[in-house]
Amino acid sequence: MKFLSISILLIIAWQFQLDAQQLPFSQASVTLPQLAYSACAWGDFDHDGDLDLALTGAEGNNPVTRIFRNDQGEFTDIQASLLPLHFGSLEWGDCDNDGDLDLLVTGIESSGNPHTIIFKNTNNTFTDSGITLPGVMDGQASWGDLDNDGDLDVLLTGSSMARIYRNDGNGEFTNISAPLPIIETTMSCWNDYNNDGQADVMVCGNTGGGIVSQLFKNDHGNFTPVTVTPEPFMGLYGGQVKWADLDNDGDQDLVISGMDIYVDGYFLIYRNDGNDQFTKFDNNSANLLNPTFDIGDFDGDGLPDIASMGTISGCGGAAVTMLLQNLGFISFFNVSSLLPGYKLGGVTWGDYNNDGFSDLLFTGLDAYDVPKTGLYLNNLGDTTFFTSNTPPAAPGGLSVTMDSEKALLHWNSSADAQTPRDAISYNICIGTQPGLFDVFSPLATLSSGNRSVTAPGNASSDTSWMIKGIPPGTYYFSVQAIDNGFMPGAFSTPHMFFYSPVGIGNHGEPAFSVFPNPARERINIHSENVDKQDFGIKIFGETGICLFEGINTEVVDISTWPQGIYLIQKTDSNEKLSVKFIKN
Repeated sequence: MKFLSISILLIIAWQFQLDAQQLPFSQASVTLPQLAYSACAWGDFDHDGDLDLALTGAEGNNPVTRIFRNDQGEFTDIQASLLPLHFGSLEWGDCDNDGDLDLLVTGIESSGNPHTIIFKNTNNTFTDSGITLPGVMDGQASWGDLDNDGDLDVLLTGSSMARIYRNDGNGEFTNISAPLPIIETTMSCWNDYNNDGQADVMVCGNTGGGIVSQLFKNDHGNFTPVTVTPEPFMGLYGGQVKWADLDNDGDQDLVISGMDIYVDGYFLIYRNDGNDQFTKFDNNSANLLNPTFDIGDFDGDGLPDIASMGTISGCGGAAVTMLLQNLGFISFFNVSSLLPGYKLGGVTWGDYNNDGFSDLLFTGLDAYDVPKTGLYLNNLGDTTFFTSNTPPAAPGGLSVTMDSEKALLHWNSSADAQTPRDAISYNICIGTQPGLFDVFSPLATLSSGNRSVTAPGNASSDTSWMIKGIPPGTYYFSVQAIDNGFMPGAFSTPHMFFYSPVGIGNHGEPAFSVFPNPARERINIHSENVDKQDFGIKIFGETGICLFEGINTEVVDISTWPQGIYLIQKTDSNEKLSVKFIKN
């Protein structure tokens, strides 16, 4: 009863402000193709600090797949040679950890042939990567790291198929034969629903013998169906499924919309109560046919809101859009936004004009079945009402622990003026040198913290992350915090660690040690160089800065160095070895 009273008061307060102020969105004057049967995605592919746009869909009877560069608010078609597709999906991701956004696209061409293509970004030029993946229609492909090795794998569903392809590097992807159902007209996504640091999988669609919505738990690359209590997820198809921390309690809740076996529309929220328990909330006011939606914090209050579109059942198929404001406690209010109706298309949040507030892009058929593309600017950006969104603080307390086969990266939770601490997500960068992310890409610019995509961080809301399957050696990791409006904070100072899981030894290579350890005045370096060849020595501090460099060095004076942990790296023509020591 207390929660209900609070919700009513919040609704009244919101409506009062809405009546007294301007509407939350106004249409931008931009030139873009008018698309239906479409998908859209923001991504800063050219690293200039603003969001560019990828689109796929039907322009009249002609399929198109295009990339538009955002030039301070003006969109320019970069004339990328992309196969024209529609009835599909697209998603940005860095599949080769080179720092550039690549594009994963599915759909059918004008002849009806389905495709799944990874377009490689090289110096802002996009070409077909040549990576072979099965083509799908009425399906979805998305990026996720199934094995925590730092590169992006692919979840691919549609055309009576649901598969996970492991990225083995060098353009090779392998079907891991995960026990996913054979489905069509699908919705699917990755998410770490149980905060164990591993990407789980949600798959929904039509099996031909029924409709399923099934969660699969990832246990070190082995996927098993989750028995959800107190009741299974409702089977839905032809809609959208996403995860977000709707109640700011630190775990991911499920939002799913679509149609059941009787072609009735549903919009459902399942609150994550932990231990595979979910509480269902049925938002009847948002039940649509062929729905799609996206989740983002439009008002900067730290609570994720939802923009939805689709067809109203029983009203002649009228197109409609809905703006569902999150009032807390899994309570949503349908805001009178006066946005025009869209159906059979896509919707995505993104701060197109860099004013700190998320704008909305819609594609699809309008109320007269005419293809439309509309960009709507968030009027809260002028700070007429509500508080301006501010970035979260950089996380601290970075550390690493090792076990038999993996490294566990740890950090302290961050703070933000709008988003509660438990609802902040985190974005990890791992590289072989400070300032590099050749192991795990954050899809962000390290110096500024600007993200290339509008999404939660790659570590979800966890404050630890597992990395494994990488070669033994020296690595550096940094973390940034992302608030519920997808606003990024600064990256933390890089933390250095040496990855050497038990069982991976030096394979008979020369021994390398330092003594005394701990040390106060000087250290002695011992290297059994069998070939008597020259070797280089580098010593790094905790921030990853090189403090000493020499050739065939045996003694180093550390008397003036501050107390802390240091790493010595020895390199010769055969190997690179590292060892830590403590300065008292």
